[in-house]
Amino acid sequence: MTESDSLTYPGEFEVLRTKADTGWWEGGELTVTNYRLAWKPNRFAHASAFEFDLDGVRATHVVRSPKTLFLSLSIRISLVSGAVYEIHNPRDDANRVVSVIEDYRKRERYRPGSLFGDSG
Repeated sequence: MTESDSLTYPGEFEVLRTKADTGWWEGGELTVTNYRLAWKPNRFAHASAFEFDLDGVRATHVVRSPKTLFLSLSIRISLVSGAVYEIHNPRDDANRVVSVIEDYRKRERYRPGSLFGDSG
């Protein structure tokens, strides 16, 4: 995410940033904010970037994927829409990444106009 991306939601801030792979060893950078998760590929990676709101996450699990020959930990993220993303070999501890995602996914988020209630 770039600095201009961080202004998408009011009060959004970066919680975690780590290098991680997706697909077949496509390197990139995983960024988790208090509102969303994004993976951006490295310069030479062929995979496309993805991003989604944490509101849309159904479940996260730490797994050993056949794509990494079961050698390294992967994070499997299931979305409410049915899509499934796998992030392999995070440089940070995979269990910590999952706990950060779960923690911020369950928090109440600011909605415009909700700070002082309905004044109308």
